[in-house]
Amino acid sequence: MRLDEWETLTAELRRFGHAGDLTVTDDRISIDFGSARVELSRDGTLRTGMPLHDFRYDGAVAVVVDHHAGTITVDADAVRYSFRRPDG
Repeated sequence: MRLDEWETLTAELRRFGHAGDLTVTDDRISIDFGSARVELSRDGTLRTGMPLHDFRYDGAVAVVVDHHAGTITVDADAVRYSFRRPDG
């Protein structure tokens, strides 16, 4: 999904974040799992954090939500990053 598919992306991340503390605004989606967190803004800023590392990327991204694997993968020109939900 692309960021211009915000409503669809929001629905998918709500489903992905079922086990976490989910916050959705007009321009930001944030999920806090306690030991890990992920936040995506409509302008393309991605922030994640978990024990031992944090990640941040600013720019246009494509987002792939895999509910079965419990991952969010972000594809951008310069980076491919996967966030794994703590509960799998």
